[in-house]
Amino acid sequence: MLLSGLVFPGLGQLATGHPGRALGFGGGSVALLAAVVVRVVRETQRLLPEDADELLDPALHFGLAVEVHRANSAFFLWVTLGIVALWIGSMADAWLSDRR
Repeated sequence: MLLSGLVFPGLGQLATGHPGRALGFGGGSVALLAAVVVRVVRETQRLLPEDADELLDPALHFGLAVEVHRANSAFFLWVTLGIVALWIGSMADAWLSDRR
């Protein structure tokens, strides 16, 4: 259970001999994290200014982060809830698998 809870979801299942479950929990977590990275990269590219002088503004990064967050707050909420659910489910499954 500690491997799934403290390191990465699915490692507890791998340690208890359930590679299919480990792939499900670990793969689900990686897929959700990849979805966040793809969304942030696309939104950042969309919001980047065309003018090269504006790219030198030191506050540009903070403004982009705020705009990306505002435009995608619901998406980030659901992905966060999904990752938390996978993490908790992985810990519970590893604990119950180890007890059997």
